[in-house]
Amino acid sequence: MFRYGFRVVALAAVVFIGYSNFPLTASNSASDTPRQSVGANPKYAALAAEVGAQSASCMVVQEGKTIVGEWYWGDRTPQTLSEGFSTMKSVTATLIGIAQTQKKLNIDQKASDFIKEWKGTASESITIRQLLSMTSGRREVLNGNPLADNELIAINIGQETTPGSEWRYTNTTLQVLETVLERAVGGSVKSFAKENLLTPLGMKSKFSEDGGSNMFMFAFWETSCRDLAKLVQLYLQNGKWNNKQILSAEFVNDARTSSSALNQNYGLLWWLNRAGTTKSTSANAQTRIGPRHQNAPLDMFEAVGACGQSAMGFPTQNLIITFMRTKTLFGALSCGSDSQTSALNKMGSRVFELVK
Repeated sequence: MFRYGFRVVALAAVVFIGYSNFPLTASNSASDTPRQSVGANPKYAALAAEVGAQSASCMVVQEGKTIVGEWYWGDRTPQTLSEGFSTMKSVTATLIGIAQTQKKLNIDQKASDFIKEWKGTASESITIRQLLSMTSGRREVLNGNPLADNELIAINIGQETTPGSEWRYTNTTLQVLETVLERAVGGSVKSFAKENLLTPLGMKSKFSEDGGSNMFMFAFWETSCRDLAKLVQLYLQNGKWNNKQILSAEFVNDARTSSSALNQNYGLLWWLNRAGTTKSTSANAQTRIGPRHQNAPLDMFEAVGACGQSAMGFPTQNLIITFMRTKTLFGALSCGSDSQTSALNKMGSRVFELVK
């Protein structure tokens, strides 16, 4: 999750829990646009009650291409965009994967092929894959100041450990990928994202830029439960959307596979649920053995953000579950209490207990 340098104010209150029959964009059998069924399965309603009790703002359950349950609390609707925090990291992975699919880069090449500033430094050998797997060894001091030129800071912050020798959760690591993408595609990353991801999938999400006009790559985007579900759906469909291979099946497999023995529960900016080692997001990165969600399938993958944001994919079951809590980043935040955040972060195990 994204760690903040300022205090989040808890303001959320659950107002109601209920299935919302909001219409979706008209679709046909050939379209991958999610369709909506009538009525919610009671097992999903039970899950919604638990999620809603933790100050959630929305929850979507999707089986394949069909939304089978949808809940909103307070003044939220399907169109409400909320701060997605570090779920943005999984979007960044997707954009890199799209660029690779279009042969604009290869994740096994050196990042310094694009970040010329790293030539002749200790960072020259870092690969794009190492950036995506949190094993680049770059320093981490970035708090995401929206007024600063975060890309310039990220490029010049320096090397801390040998590339590939340590797993450490960072935000700085991700911001340099804006430079990689911009130089690889030869233009605006925001425009590339809109043209190749948001528009094809029908996502209404919005990206933010810092004081240097750089698109944030690790957080600071506004999204919805529906859009998060579409992102997961793209991966469940092995990168295809409406019969177009947006993301190569090879990259999808890479993203959902343990990217390092240093943390077997991390893919390429996606969290996994494997039986091996798991490292935390804290500065000292404590290690334990076993799946992140004990009762969930081992092939589960998840985009995770601060305050309990989550987008879970269950490949074997062809199931997607997303939930969010916040409204806007620079307005009043509604992340709930620390105990509620912890409860939502652990919801993966409970999710599968209720819906299997």
